[in-house]
Formats: sequence, structure tokens, C-alpha cells
Amino acid sequence: MSPHHQTHHSGHTTRGSMSMEAILIIPAFLLFLALIAAIGRTALIRDDLQAAAVSSSRGVSLQSTAQKGEQVGRQVVHEHLLSTHYSCQRLIIEIDATALNLPAGRHGEVSVTLTCSVPLGDLGVPGLPGFVTLKESFTTPIDPYTLR
Repeated sequence: MSPHHQTHHSGHTTRGSMSMEAILIIPAFLLFLALIAAIGRTALIRDDLQAAAVSSSRGVSLQSTAQKGEQVGRQVVHEHLLSTHYSCQRLIIEIDATALNLPAGRHGEVSVTLTCSVPLGDLGVPGLPGFVTLKESFTTPIDPYTLR
């Protein structure tokens, strides 16, 4: 055999391996990024819910009646959540302002609980639920010496 007819098999065994690695690694990397996005979305919305519950509870505690407290509390929640970039698919607002109906001089507290269904289905992660439910609450004491 002449030197011109020799074949080198070592160059052919690695040919195409880079594209095969990309086929395996790129989807795994994209899945990882989608999971990071899901974690980030739920963390941001949880923070927004907590801040809205705190603001709402404080606003409720400053009112003179339970009815006025509930109105103000709902308004504060909606204003706070509208100012954020993320929204709940379904939002439940529970406000316990009955302590505002107590006579002056009595101690009590008001509470706000927010339950939010966060959509995750748009991320396209297999095995991830379409929604995750987050729940945040905050309780604020009322001033017993405020005229009610």
C-alpha cells in the first residue's frame, strides 16, 4: 500500500460529537433556566403578597369601623399588586377587621390573608404544575385608645 492510500480512523470517531453534545446539553440547560424562572417568579410574587398584606393590615388598623377597614384593606391590596409586574391568576383577600367594632379601650387586632394562584404552565417545564398557590398573612394590633 502506498502512503497516499492510508486512512486515518482516529479523525472519524470524534466527528459529529460536538453536535451530539449540543443536542443533549442545550435542552437540559433550557430546562434549568425555566426552573430558575419558576423559582424566581414565585419568590417575587411571595414578596409582593407579603408587602401587600402588611400595608393592607396597617391600613385596616387605622380605620374606625370594620366595614371601612375592609374597604381600605382591599383597596390597598389592589393598588399594591397593580404596581408590581406580576399578577395572580386568582386572588383571594380575607380581612378580619371585627376588632374595629370593639368599644374604645379594648385591645384587639386585625388581620389580612392573601391567597394567590401563580401561573407556571407558560414556562413549559415537564412535571411542573400549571399553578402554585401562595398564601401570606399579616396581623396588626389596633390602638385601643382610638375613637371608634
